[in-house]
Amino acid sequence: MRSKKQEITLISKNSSVEGELKASEGLIILGSFKGDIESKTLEISLNAKVIGSVEAANITISGYFEGELVCHSLLTITKAATVKGKVAYGTLSVEPGGMIEAELFQFESMDTKLIPFYDPKRQPQKK
Repeated sequence: MRSKKQEITLISKNSSVEGELKASEGLIILGSFKGDIESKTLEISLNAKVIGSVEAANITISGYFEGELVCHSLLTITKAATVKGKVAYGTLSVEPGGMIEAELFQFESMDTKLIPFYDPKRQPQKK
């Protein structure tokens, strides 16, 4: 769901990054990342690994994620993905074979005050 003019930040296949990352538009992770991520869109590719806290409007996971994830719009879990931790989402799509071992919170059906790891006072990335 990337637009042709969207600015993309890429963490390459053989890279391992730790820290805090704020990407103004899109972020694709092919390698590994440990820490906090804030982006408009996020793609965790096949064989990629992310451990930490993530917030984005749209997220696609094909690799491994563990931690706290806030997805304001569409969260897509592909057939090769593994997701562990706490997950808040607007809309969820899980392909057959995708693995989720997480506490799930849907924004539309719940008061965001009940999501223990989400601060609604923070400004979310614009869609």
